Amino acid sequence: MRMYEKSDIMKNMTAIFQFIIRLDRSMFHFLNSIAGRNSWLDWLIRVGSDDHIVMIVLTLLTLATLLIAKNHQGREVAFRSIICALMAAIASMIILFALNNLFFRPRPFTTQTVHMLFYHNTDSAFPSNAATLAFALAFGVFAHWRKPGAVMLAMAAYIGFARITSGIHYPLDIVGGLLLGLGSVLAVKAAEPIYAPTARWLNSGADRLLASWKTPARVERERSVDV
Repeated sequence: MRMYEKSDIMKNMTAIFQFIIRLDRSMFHFLNSIAGRNSWLDWLIRVGSDDHIVMIVLTLLTLATLLIAKNHQGREVAFRSIICALMAAIASMIILFALNNLFFRPRPFTTQTVHMLFYHNTDSAFPSNAATLAFALAFGVFAHWRKPGAVMLAMAAYIGFARITSGIHYPLDIVGGLLLGLGSVLAVKAAEPIYAPTARWLNSGADRLLASWKTPARVERERSVDV
């Protein structure tokens, strides 16, 4: 078996890279071909592609974990979810800023004819800013609380689908955002012993606030119920 020389390795890597790019573009054109066929679907795609709507909704969903917590233990899980999600979002945005300054990938609508549902910014496409933030928040909640986290992951996937279909991003841009968001959450989750005391402190404050308008018996009863 002959040893590969450096030139052979480079050729193989280049061929693999080119194949991935071709596959990425083929998947983009397939999904983008859905746009413009149905007014209701186009409306859903526009909503999922709107940065402001998406981020407001995801942030509210992250904070809403406190509202669905049924007791003392549930609120602490909610606080841990919120802290993890927000820290991961901040970390991923810092990394994203650095990546955008290292290299630039044109958005699909700037280099080829696509079905555009509306105009969008022309900054670097990879990784997707919106997908990165959406998956960082979703995985951050999921790391501590599966059910609401799963709902947020489904919404993050919907956002990614919408941004591809509307002509804003290639599939790899969304995958890059997913991996960056997930990586940020894994790094933050490893530091849970550091932020767990903050979650307990916030939960104690919530207990005191609730105790001001609940009877002591009810507060104690909530403490004894599982999440």
